[in-house]
Amino acid sequence: MKSFILVLALMSITLVASAEDKSDGCGLGWQVTNKTSFLATTTRSTTNAFVPPTFGMTSGTIGCAQHSFAKKDLPAVHYVASNYEPLMIQMAEGRGEYVDGLAKSMGCGDGVADAFGRMTQSKYRTLLQGGKASAIELFNRVKQEVRSDAVLAVGCNA
Repeated sequence: MKSFILVLALMSITLVASAEDKSDGCGLGWQVTNKTSFLATTTRSTTNAFVPPTFGMTSGTIGCAQHSFAKKDLPAVHYVASNYEPLMIQMAEGRGEYVDGLAKSMGCGDGVADAFGRMTQSKYRTLLQGGKASAIELFNRVKQEVRSDAVLAVGCNA
């Protein structure tokens, strides 16, 4: 009986090792080895366990396709990070070229630019957390507020 189970297990491993590999298609593991053998798959899995391909999936590197959400949000996140200080000032006022630029980078049309500015002014404390919010935190909070506002949710692509 033990021999039968051992033979069955070896046959299963052979089938898995010879099958086309579609389970771990990107990451640093694929940079180490791109063979489709059982040993190569194990090596890739181990490598990807220590260096997860998450960065590659969001940045489009190490053989990974970039997620569409990362591509879509990247210009707005970059805009917030590059213009953080003047953006903070103008958000308190509810208007200005930096606020308008943020609205455009978040896909807001000209028809909702004023509503966007008013939202940043009315939600200023929540958005900036007393000036302690990082650029990515600010972006995520603005995006959340845009999605929860009836006018902005329709007029923006956030």
